[in-house]
Amino acid sequence: MKQTFTIFAIMFTMSTNAGIYTNTSNFRPYIGIDAGLNISDYTYETDLDDIYYSATINAGARIGHNFGVELFFTHSSTNKLGMIDSFSTLDHEVYYMGYGFDIFGYYPVSRNFDFFTSFGIANYHIYNKYEYISPFYETSDKISDNTVTSRFGIGILYTFPEDNMSGLLQYQYTPLSNELFKNMSEFSIGIRYIF
Repeated sequence: MKQTFTIFAIMFTMSTNAGIYTNTSNFRPYIGIDAGLNISDYTYETDLDDIYYSATINAGARIGHNFGVELFFTHSSTNKLGMIDSFSTLDHEVYYMGYGFDIFGYYPVSRNFDFFTSFGIANYHIYNKYEYISPFYETSDKISDNTVTSRFGIGILYTFPEDNMSGLLQYQYTPLSNELFKNMSEFSIGIRYIF
C-alpha cells in the first residue's frame, strides 16, 4: 500500500510539473504580431504629422489564468515633412524602434473573453533626421535618441474555440519625456498563435 501511494504521488507530481511546460491552462507560450496606430505628443511645435503606424512582433506566455509575460519588438512608419519655398528647402524625417517586455494581468469575462491590463519596460530608439538648404545656410543632422521608459496598457482578448489562436484589441500609453516626444498613445489590433 505504501509503495502504491509513493508511485501515485510521484506520477501526480510528474504530471503536474509536465503541465507547466505543455499545452495546458498552466503555461501557454505564444507568438504574435500587432498592427498599431500611434498618436504622439511632441515636445515642441512642429508641422510633422502626429500619427505613426507601427508593426510589432512578440513572444510570450500565459501562466495560469491571470498572469502572463511578453517580449516585443516594434518599428514605426517614417513621418516625413518637406517644405519648399522660393529660397529654401527643408526635409525632415522621424521614426522609432523599440523593444522590451510587458507583464499582463488577465481578468476572465467568459470562457473565451478576457479583459487585461499590462505594465512594461521599453527601450525606444528615436531617429530624427533633417536637412535644411538656403542660399545663405545649409545644415543637416541625424539624431538618435535612446529612451528607457515604462508603459501601461488595457485591452480585451478573445480566444477562438479551437484554443490555439486568439485576437486582441489594446490601448497603451507610453510617457517618453525625451527631446522629441512627450508621450505616445497606441491603439493596436493583434493575433496570437498559441502552442
